Amino acid sequence: MELYAAMRTNPSCRYFTDDPVDHETMRRVLDNARFASSGGNRQGWRVVVVRDRHLKSQVAELHSRQWDRYLEHARRGVVGYNDDGKRARMNSEDLAQQRLNRTDDFAKALVDVPILLVFCIELATLAITDKDLDRPSIIGGGSIYPFLQNVLLGCRNEGLGTALTTLLAAEEPDVVDLLNIPDGFAVAALVPVGWPVPEKQYTKLSRQPVDWFAFGDRWGEPLD
Repeated sequence: MELYAAMRTNPSCRYFTDDPVDHETMRRVLDNARFASSGGNRQGWRVVVVRDRHLKSQVAELHSRQWDRYLEHARRGVVGYNDDGKRARMNSEDLAQQRLNRTDDFAKALVDVPILLVFCIELATLAITDKDLDRPSIIGGGSIYPFLQNVLLGCRNEGLGTALTTLLAAEEPDVVDLLNIPDGFAVAALVPVGWPVPEKQYTKLSRQPVDWFAFGDRWGEPLD
């Protein structure tokens, strides 16, 4: 499909059919996604394509450990972090109950999704240029998430649904043991891949306009 159309119609998919995703389709997505940029062109990304149901059930269980904690905080209106590194309280509009329920359904049915992609990054390929700043580091993701976004767009092009979640990273030691991930690699994300249930797939997305987030020359100045 046309690139801009894919960018505008690629929501997080929470409901999948039972239909399998063939190996050729998944390989085609990865074959095109690999042309993403990375720091120094080191291409430190690795992906474990999990199809085995027993393994999927264990990955889903590890994900659920973190999701259950997140859900507890979210239903109390406490998610995210403020400038002091403490959890920030969000208002009720940011905690739409319907959205939470959809994501809870998704977490409970993760084992039934045809493919679970576990994204990893080789730590030696990262140049963490913000490591000495007095805030959480964000730079390392620049060498894995462009590739991951290519995978999401490639799946959309094939008609597949996806959802990006990073909760699994908090269970990294157990994920490493489960999937035989070698030393020197970190878990970056989990992405389920499957065919979306049409009546439950929302492809008309709404986002803030360009002038809300883009500035001209200095923060707060009009773009045009």
